[in-house]
Amino acid sequence: MKNIKNQTSQYKTWVEVNSSALLHNLRVAQKHVDKDVVIMAIVKSNAYGHGITEVAKELLALRSFSEGGWFGVDSIEEAFVLKKAGIKNNILILGYIPRPRLADAIQNSFRLVLYDLNVLRECVRLAKKIKKKVTVHIKVETGTYRQGVMPEDISAFAKVLKKSRECVVVEGIYTHFADTENGSSTYYKEQLALFEKNVALFETLSIAPQYQHVAASAATLLYPKTHYNMVRWGISLYGLYPSEDVQRLSLNKIKLKPALTWKTRIAQIKIVPKGSTIGYDRAFKASQAMKIAIIPVGYWDGYDRRLSSKGTVLVHGKKCSVVGNICMNMCMVDVTRIPNVQAGDEVVLLGRQGFVEITAEEVAAKMGTINYEVVTRINPLIPRVII
Repeated sequence: MKNIKNQTSQYKTWVEVNSSALLHNLRVAQKHVDKDVVIMAIVKSNAYGHGITEVAKELLALRSFSEGGWFGVDSIEEAFVLKKAGIKNNILILGYIPRPRLADAIQNSFRLVLYDLNVLRECVRLAKKIKKKVTVHIKVETGTYRQGVMPEDISAFAKVLKKSRECVVVEGIYTHFADTENGSSTYYKEQLALFEKNVALFETLSIAPQYQHVAASAATLLYPKTHYNMVRWGISLYGLYPSEDVQRLSLNKIKLKPALTWKTRIAQIKIVPKGSTIGYDRAFKASQAMKIAIIPVGYWDGYDRRLSSKGTVLVHGKKCSVVGNICMNMCMVDVTRIPNVQAGDEVVLLGRQGFVEITAEEVAAKMGTINYEVVTRINPLIPRVII
């Protein structure tokens, strides 16, 4: 095993990503779908905060993924990050690409998502101009009302595609569910029916893509009928369940392993006299003499200000409370009950230390949000270290 202490001694805060947990979660998806179903590992938003290049390279260490696995990103910038890291696998850009960047995307053989007729026409024009085929996945609207071709526009879409076969390869068609995370909802069935209707309509218009994909993590775990021949494995790749419902409904057969631990170290220890106030706005008053630790992490780093006087961290394997308002670059923690604590000691903001764990779900509940936000908002400038 790598000497992590030597590697991280230069950092004031860092994120450790457990390789074995990451690969375990990838295998969960592989075992849960048929052998002919392609896994698209979603590494958008800096791999949900885990580090896009670090995660991608670790996944490729698994031969069953490196031979045919895909990567899904949000932006052309993320696609270039993967390409510059030497990633050769197919990359689908799921999000919006500014028109001035479309030519770059086509030139570099990135897969594009089409959901707008004007963008389709621009892709056709550019592909002809640079004499290079563009490979696309059509996203159809089925009731989430984000990106997606509206049903009434499908005929016009297909007409342009049929005229442009020499420069546009329609490789995939897909949609995105609105609430598969809600275990009691059946709305996904309505969306699925509309998706299949849209696929059939494209087929009658002589457009028959190779790949059909609708399942993100929740549907992959809960609804085998939605797998088709590709699934988008996102939040659960990192060991997090899309919701409590999904965890409850799948826990008996599926065990995910959280891959991320966010660490820092104590910058200073001080004794605060009884009656003193701590931090900005004097938001916390010491009811007795306290020993506090100043740690060099704040809301700039992604430790949310909503955790002021609510959050907990781990010091010497014990939970310690955040006191006062979280600052831009630091926060204060009550370590009165921790003997022999000193500057330089390791602190865990998220993850396990000893036998105690702070989960993304626990932090999310205190913030009034979801586990996705907790991990994705960790500042991308913070080093990610594979362990």
